[in-house]
Amino acid sequence: MKAWFAPDTVEKFRRFRRQRRAWVSFLLLVSIFGISLVSELIAHGTPWVVRFEGELYFPRFQTVSQDVFLNDGVETPPDYHDLRRSEEFAETEGNWMWWAPIPYGPKDALRADQIEVADELRLSRRRSQRVAELRVNRRFAMRRGQGAEWFLPSEDPEIPKTVREAVTRRLDNRAAPAVEFPDPSGRFVWTLSAYEPLSRAPRSMRILLRERIPPKEGAEPFLLPGGGEERPDWWSELTAEVKSEAEAALESARRVPVDPIPYTDEAGRAWEIRITKETVQFPFRPVKGHPLGLDQSGRDVLVLVLYATRISLLFGLLLVAFTMLLGTLLGGLQGYFGGGVDLIGQRLVEIYSAIPFLYAMIYFGSLFGQSFGLLLFVYGMFNWIGISYYMRAEFLKLRAQPFTEAARSLGLPTGRIMWKHILPNALVPLITFFPFSLVGAIGSLSALDYLGFGLPPGTPSWGNLMSQAQIYRYAWWLITYPALALFVVILLGVFIGEGLRAAFDPKQEAHWEA
Repeated sequence: MKAWFAPDTVEKFRRFRRQRRAWVSFLLLVSIFGISLVSELIAHGTPWVVRFEGELYFPRFQTVSQDVFLNDGVETPPDYHDLRRSEEFAETEGNWMWWAPIPYGPKDALRADQIEVADELRLSRRRSQRVAELRVNRRFAMRRGQGAEWFLPSEDPEIPKTVREAVTRRLDNRAAPAVEFPDPSGRFVWTLSAYEPLSRAPRSMRILLRERIPPKEGAEPFLLPGGGEERPDWWSELTAEVKSEAEAALESARRVPVDPIPYTDEAGRAWEIRITKETVQFPFRPVKGHPLGLDQSGRDVLVLVLYATRISLLFGLLLVAFTMLLGTLLGGLQGYFGGGVDLIGQRLVEIYSAIPFLYAMIYFGSLFGQSFGLLLFVYGMFNWIGISYYMRAEFLKLRAQPFTEAARSLGLPTGRIMWKHILPNALVPLITFFPFSLVGAIGSLSALDYLGFGLPPGTPSWGNLMSQAQIYRYAWWLITYPALALFVVILLGVFIGEGLRAAFDPKQEAHWEA
């Protein structure tokens, strides 16, 4: 290392290594990137080797048609997951397949019947709230709706005073808020909706009667495994007729969804029995074989996060390398030559920076289509401006240094002075800003994918997964794991950037030496 770098630069890298947090973050980020580069070795939907009827096939390296295995005349490659479960493949004892550790790729969309879920029913019951309607006029004569007899069994029931006052206020055509009044019996509440004055007073007013159900009324859901004979404790309270209907529903629920079963117990309380079985609908929760769940297309989220990590880091590295190269070139030219070159260059940069990046991205995307290369090019054409300011300042400062004047007096060409003498001494901004620029590029890619202006549809992306999570609010795994991956990468990048900035900051040298 000493032969290639100046002693001062070597010492700065040593100071960086002595910062444990920054150095560990660097090793972790390099490891994550290295693992993502070999994603095909970790997760792929095609087996490495297939042994079928004594013959070996290598689907990853050769095209093997479905007709070879099933003799059905289909010349396209088979679905190896279906082939593995087929009778033709399983009937011969020596047939086998050798897969990657995760046997799914980023484009493998699974079907519902390929997901293994527990063969169990969820059996529960809950109280059904009785609701009835009344109509009362100014004389408080009642017209009862269906079911009101349960609430008010007497022919001439007494209406509580508070309810009468609320009804009178509405019949007088005065504004009133929504209110609920508990009945003295404690069995139900009188409910009146909010009222706004009309052009003339109403002749009658509607009152809703709602049964009061204790919070703990009911029972926890009971899981019934396939073929299980056990029943919950409340099952014994059912009448023979309700039991018969519920047993028939249990048999049907294993094949098709069934409707709730309403019934009334001996105390006159209304109940509802619900029998449900979990069905696979995408996006689907984490399950055996798919620890991070599946997205809206049935693709494994773990595989998508792994491939998205590679794409995000590659995009960030290429973008930062491109923008730093372009920013160094243009900023260095302005700073070294100064004068009119610097003045005109700065005005052109200011005009160019006024172009809105997002509008340009939308325009070029609609014109040429979304692609990794287009996104990298368009983003790179706008991202170089910031670093060019720093490099311009460095070249302006260093061009007046004695070693630069000495090089000019020796007759060295301009290009050699700029890139052999000034640039090596102007690398501090490039090195210290590199991790932060990388973090910014990765975050911007995720944001563009989230908005739908980033990579082509179907490309593994953290932003795309988080965009799906906004549509499917219940799918917590679509926001948790991509956001966690993005957070970890950004956090590591920030730690590395802080370490480099501290190690290369001239103001810190005295502190380190002390």
